[in-house]
Amino acid sequence: MPKFDGVEVLRKLKTDDELRKIPVIMITTTDDPLEVERCHGFGCSTYIVKPVEYDKFIECIRQLGLFLKVIQVPEIDGFEKEH
Repeated sequence: MPKFDGVEVLRKLKTDDELRKIPVIMITTTDDPLEVERCHGFGCSTYIVKPVEYDKFIECIRQLGLFLKVIQVPEIDGFEKEH
């Protein structure tokens, strides 16, 4: 991302009283335990290290899609929920 990296976006979201309700899933190739801890400290919901191999990456995304279908997200003022 040209102006902010994912961690900065996460940090900005989690400092806003309404936007902090949005679940944030970090998807990255970085498996550094310090970075994982940092992201969770800022409030990420899930940290996923994406596989480099294509088939494993596709399976990871497929499972992520299933996860997103079942999670419950609170209403956020100013945004309409899709039905």
